[in-house]
Amino acid sequence: MSCLRGCTIFEAGVVGGEAIIPLCDRIVVRRDRKMKVRDGMVTDLVTASPRETAAEVARKMRDYKVGCVLIANEGKLLGLMTDREMAIKCIAEGWNPQTTRIEEIMIRNPYTIAPDFEMAEAARLFGQRKVRRFPVVEDGQKLLGILSVADVAPDFKTYFDGIFHELIEWRHEAKGRHTGWESSCR
Repeated sequence: MSCLRGCTIFEAGVVGGEAIIPLCDRIVVRRDRKMKVRDGMVTDLVTASPRETAAEVARKMRDYKVGCVLIANEGKLLGLMTDREMAIKCIAEGWNPQTTRIEEIMIRNPYTIAPDFEMAEAARLFGQRKVRRFPVVEDGQKLLGILSVADVAPDFKTYFDGIFHELIEWRHEAKGRHTGWESSCR
């Protein structure tokens, strides 16, 4: 049974431009199995030692075709370096990539996420924290993987397809009953 059946549009949360957020929450709650971060994270990690130079880390980014290298020591996350941050530090701020150790310019204490977080919560955190990647850690700093905005996107395509299907189904069921919404959907 659809969670929209029997709801008025107002109860379903479809009001003005804010329609999708409350509606999404209701539909996700109805899903049998919520996708977890561990289901979408990348575990084939590109890491660097804090003692490596910025140039060495930049070569890893190039060779492995990644935009982020995790800085770790004995499996524990110490920081990260993104291609954007590398450009800012080495070009805009003038750090010499040949002699600068990555520990001097890395992002320390990056935002992290736990493997058992729901993907819907991860998506919300990407927007809230304004980051594109979360290292996935367990027990404080034990590095397990990385989750990027691109890793979340496939699940949310399915997620939003389901929402639109529910809206269309609800609209067809509502025809013949006057809800005050049908005329605005033509």
